[in-house]
Amino acid sequence: MKKHLITAAILPRKYSLHITIILLAVMSLYPLFTAIIYPHHFLNDDSFITLTYSKNIALGRGFIFNHPPATLGTTTPLFALIIAFLSKILPNVEIPVIAVFFTTFCWIGIVWIFFIFRHKWQIPLYGILIIAFVFYALGWIKFLGMEAYPFALLLTLSISLFLSDRLIPTGFIAGLLFLTRGEGILILLVFFIATYLKYRTTRDFKYISNSIFKILTAFAIPTLLWFLFAYSNFGVLLPNTLSAKQAQGQNNVFNTFFIKLVNWLPTWFKQFEIFYPINISWILVPLGLIVALRRNRQWLMWVGWMAFYVIGYSILGVAAYAWYFLPIVFVLNLLLSLGIIQVISFTIEKINNLLLKAAFLSFFTVISVWTLIKPMPDYGLLYEGDPRAKSYINLSHWFNRNAKPDESIAYIEIGYLGYYTDNKIIDLAGLVLSDIVFYVSKGDFTSGFWKYRPDYYVYLPDFDWALAGIRADPRFDLEYQAVATLLGPRENNFTIYKRRSLLNTP
Repeated sequence: MKKHLITAAILPRKYSLHITIILLAVMSLYPLFTAIIYPHHFLNDDSFITLTYSKNIALGRGFIFNHPPATLGTTTPLFALIIAFLSKILPNVEIPVIAVFFTTFCWIGIVWIFFIFRHKWQIPLYGILIIAFVFYALGWIKFLGMEAYPFALLLTLSISLFLSDRLIPTGFIAGLLFLTRGEGILILLVFFIATYLKYRTTRDFKYISNSIFKILTAFAIPTLLWFLFAYSNFGVLLPNTLSAKQAQGQNNVFNTFFIKLVNWLPTWFKQFEIFYPINISWILVPLGLIVALRRNRQWLMWVGWMAFYVIGYSILGVAAYAWYFLPIVFVLNLLLSLGIIQVISFTIEKINNLLLKAAFLSFFTVISVWTLIKPMPDYGLLYEGDPRAKSYINLSHWFNRNAKPDESIAYIEIGYLGYYTDNKIIDLAGLVLSDIVFYVSKGDFTSGFWKYRPDYYVYLPDFDWALAGIRADPRFDLEYQAVATLLGPRENNFTIYKRRSLLNTP
């Protein structure tokens, strides 16, 4: 192998391919252990929006949020369908547990895809172990149970297949990626540009067009089937959540994606600070990018994908949520890994003094490992789940005891209420009710309430920034009465209001 590639061997010959597989398998036990001890019922509220759809699909009710009509209120229809399918074949396992373990296997699977396609990525065996350590140590523990890891796995698989010139599978997986999250369609731009650059010198435009045609044709198979289903059932092609998040970004109440990104990015680098101002990520991430630019140019596909992703979300002007930054974290983790691989490779190739080589590698390993494992206790073994979970579950149990299933409940965070009850949920943020989105785009979170006049309203002072107008309206006291007070997720308590016309109804 050529020296300029990152293929230097750090392990003695006895560390063969089989030993590497064993080490990877051992390292993969950490995510599995995390999934076992994970607080499965304390996922974030948005996770339960998708899992509510999974619950109803598995029960044979269709794509509804507890009650008809069918709506497309989840960003990730493919993930909702997969969890529903797994729930059908594992009826004795609760859906949140299924979701956590499925996403954990996707987390593990990303590393194994790099192992399988290591020659296409030009990664030595020890490099696979480095990628595994980075991805496991910096795992997205808070976001197990939602679509972040399945999306990253499909993204990795589609690019790896493209590098292997398997264009039909590439397009098909890209279609599944799009159905996992809509931004998956951006990978097609990366594929088209990479195809053109690969063959531009030969001017073989027929081959370029044939390659693009194969990718698009395979991409169309799952997407067109889904579009036919979506249009016939929902009357729309894209999830309602996209317009809802755009509306939130337009109302000047939420920070938009780009503004939040500018504020968030320094915090990602901050975690790698050894002591101020020494930060290994400031060296390793740019180094990984330089290696990609000069030697391992297939890695630029990740950078291109990230650039399209940032541009796309910035143009859409959507409101920013923490998991929107995970695709960016994914690419930064890859560049970090590539930077570590390059440092080790350079040391092995350029330093001839065995003692000096061993000393530097030992020092670099200790610093890197210590920096990467620092956040693991808080985000792994000690993670207790969404702090709002217990109060939201108790709130749901109250409705199960005191409300009829056909009675409606209005609130602004609807995941737990949707999953843990069978009531009709009036979503005041507009994620599952498209006719509320227009009001939200104007910063009006109250008109949707009066349009539906729900049977119950859950009031929490934390959301007065959006919902204070409901109780301030003179109609509210005339039509609603407080019937219960429950402990809230933070300092403030829930107050449950019921329509006065229903108070004496048996």
